[in-house]
Amino acid sequence: MDSGAIFFQIVIVLIAFFFAAYFVACEFALVQTRYSMLEEEEENKGKSKKLAREMHMITNLNDYLSTTQVGVSVCGIIMGWVGESLIVDAIFDLLELKPGVVAAGTAHAIGGVIGILILTYLEVVFTEVVPKNISIAMPRRILGYVATPLHYFHTIFYPGVWAINVSAAGVVKLMGLKMTDESDESMSQAEILSISKEAVENGDLEKYDYLYMQRAFDFNDKVAKDIMIDRTQLTVMDINTLVDDAITVYLQSKFSRIPVVIDNNKDNILGYVYCYDLVRQSRVNSNIPVERLIRDIGTVPETMKITEVLQKMITMRTPIVVVVDEYGGTSGIITDKDIYEELFGTVRDEIDPATNEYVFKQPKGTYQVSGKMTTYDFERYFKTEIKDFSKSDSVTLSGYFIDNNPGIQIKPGTEFKVDTFTFKVLHFENSFIDLFEVDDLRDNHEAMAEKSSEEQKDEESKD
Repeated sequence: MDSGAIFFQIVIVLIAFFFAAYFVACEFALVQTRYSMLEEEEENKGKSKKLAREMHMITNLNDYLSTTQVGVSVCGIIMGWVGESLIVDAIFDLLELKPGVVAAGTAHAIGGVIGILILTYLEVVFTEVVPKNISIAMPRRILGYVATPLHYFHTIFYPGVWAINVSAAGVVKLMGLKMTDESDESMSQAEILSISKEAVENGDLEKYDYLYMQRAFDFNDKVAKDIMIDRTQLTVMDINTLVDDAITVYLQSKFSRIPVVIDNNKDNILGYVYCYDLVRQSRVNSNIPVERLIRDIGTVPETMKITEVLQKMITMRTPIVVVVDEYGGTSGIITDKDIYEELFGTVRDEIDPATNEYVFKQPKGTYQVSGKMTTYDFERYFKTEIKDFSKSDSVTLSGYFIDNNPGIQIKPGTEFKVDTFTFKVLHFENSFIDLFEVDDLRDNHEAMAEKSSEEQKDEESKD
């Protein structure tokens, strides 16, 4: 083969390599660039023809990806067709193989195999991996470089791309499947949190941004029963209580809003009194019943989502609602603070205790935990996630162990093992587990590892 033909083939192969790499870069730049990213750029820098074109590409992602795939396929065919013969001829010249010395069929087979291996290696490295990694690393910048040429390629090859898309849609339909569009892809909550967690680890997202995002997702899944103050902890006052006595109840309970009931019956809540109203009335006449100071209180079912509970509070302009069960009895109450703490964590004010009222750490390293503590609060306190808790419909720890162990006669000393925690019943009365002793096995493992490390250091120092 003369040098002019060889030079021409080399040029053709290099051009095919370049355009194959270009189309792969286009493909990954289109997929990795979010439409919201372009919208933000439009708000900051204003509209432009180029930006509008890029937004059009992301909106019609399937059409432009088909263009890149056609381009990559055509370039691959050209590289295989021209490159294989080029490499075979080069091998013949390099090894100085003469016709008759090696059978023509054998020579071409050897050259063909070597040519395929070399072309595959070069194509994967320079037209697949390298442009892919560059586009993933800086998709927005790459899209800015490739968008205009891709627009013209798409315009030129549109009839062919359209025919390919229609044919593909027909084949998919014959298979009984639905044609999907890459732009219709959405991420689940778990995927969003996973990506956000990686962003935190990479330093691209603040830790507390991720924390609030996680709490917001949990917030939407919770219902009134999950966050209410249950009726056993509810402080109420009778409708006939005098203002002076009501102030005493307020000072003892330290609650600024107290439900008012008839005949001390928690299933018959009429409303609530506000401590400000009590103090103001006491300066005028403290010997009147609180009935005159009652404010309206709303009711919500146990199964109402807390987002809806919050909306009802806003509509009624009340910071407290009563949660009722399926029989109409009082299950508990929810205050606006209970809802806000689901998003922002525990917010302790001047009168709140300094420690968690449900968890008490013991000198020996274990914890005494109230059975009234919710499984969610337990996970949040111990910074863990327990799959068995999430699968259960029970709200409190006591409810969980009673509901999930119907064949066990629970008594003081009974032990349960859940994940890395051991729960030992300390007090059980009236079908309710009032108190657990909890042993966090993670603490034991850490202590053992620390002790082992110290012993190893001591041995090294002796040596």
